[in-house]
Amino acid sequence: MFPSQLLIAAFLLKAFVSESVSSFVGWLGTGFYLLAYVLVSFNKVKADRPTYHVLNILGALGLIIHAVYMGDGPNLICNLAWLSIALVATAAIVLKKPK
Repeated sequence: MFPSQLLIAAFLLKAFVSESVSSFVGWLGTGFYLLAYVLVSFNKVKADRPTYHVLNILGALGLIIHAVYMGDGPNLICNLAWLSIALVATAAIVLKKPK
């Protein structure tokens, strides 16, 4: 997303969402990221299972919304990459043929 497109997206988002809602969604995203990390770190979920990646998808979406609202380009790019990785990993797991 180019800086001008980020500004347009932020403007449109601000027209429909308040800063407190954007902040809340961003904190939810942070919570999903942390939950995924804790669960995989303590072997409660496995990285080769969809649960881990779905938590990362939810985390990325929350932080993407907040990054767009705030016009935070570096945060947006990082979370778009994280989202892309999680989507591809989830698709690979779901499409993997059983043995």
